[in-house]
Amino acid sequence: MTTLPIESTPAPQKSALAHDAPRSRVLGQGAFLTLIRITAARQSRGRRLLVMTILFCLPILLGALIRRHSDSFEPSLGENVLVFVLIFQALVPISALLFASGMVQDDVEEQTLTYLLIRPIPRWAIYLAKVVATFLTSYARVAFFTILTLAVVHVGTSTNITDLALRRAPIILGLAALALAVYVGIFGLLSLVARRTLVIGAIYIGLFEGALAYIDFAFRNATVMYHIRVLSVRWLEIPAAYYAIDPATAPAVSTSLIVLGSVGLVFSLLGAWVFSAREFRLKTPDGM
Repeated sequence: MTTLPIESTPAPQKSALAHDAPRSRVLGQGAFLTLIRITAARQSRGRRLLVMTILFCLPILLGALIRRHSDSFEPSLGENVLVFVLIFQALVPISALLFASGMVQDDVEEQTLTYLLIRPIPRWAIYLAKVVATFLTSYARVAFFTILTLAVVHVGTSTNITDLALRRAPIILGLAALALAVYVGIFGLLSLVARRTLVIGAIYIGLFEGALAYIDFAFRNATVMYHIRVLSVRWLEIPAAYYAIDPATAPAVSTSLIVLGSVGLVFSLLGAWVFSAREFRLKTPDGM
């Protein structure tokens, strides 16, 4: 009986795809920066950008008109109205609302969220990258138009330009960055848990950060704008009477910084947790 030679079957080799695809989602610096770049590019185009650009031009135009037609222009009063009321109280939170509300929704509408979710990147990192990109792109606009507004208000007046450029302007831009970071965290989370994000956000801005932040009672300690105003009074010597603040009972600088930093961080982390746990209903090419 002839015995046939048995050919050994080669062991199956792992495909390059299976070998290269990690079994666990690991965050890499390059991937995180790429997510920031993609989100920043999306946030730098579209109707929202046009709307906010027009709105941020209003303080500049108002400042120029007031200086042209006013015989007794006071730079300190103009700065308070145009920067700390119009920009800080209105435009900064509105900018955060418009762009933070679209951080995730834009990917859902453009059917690109699936591509992000299947990548070997933790979900929480995807969300935090979007938060960082939204803050950076929004702050670039806020800082640019705030500097222009300050120039319109102060240049050519009795203001000490050196003090404005080296001390006052950096503090104002720092306060704007702090307020914007907190608002992006708040409205980013709101966009994940509520459908009418823009409506709810507008009510929050007008009622809580607007009206209630001026009323002297315990609740205003929970508003972002109150602590920003406390810091502006402490650091920039703005008259406390403008905001109905009593310096003797107002929080210390450290307290306001801790409150704002904690709120911004907690809301951003909560948003990352919700984004990680939530299932998104994505559109398909046939509209289903």
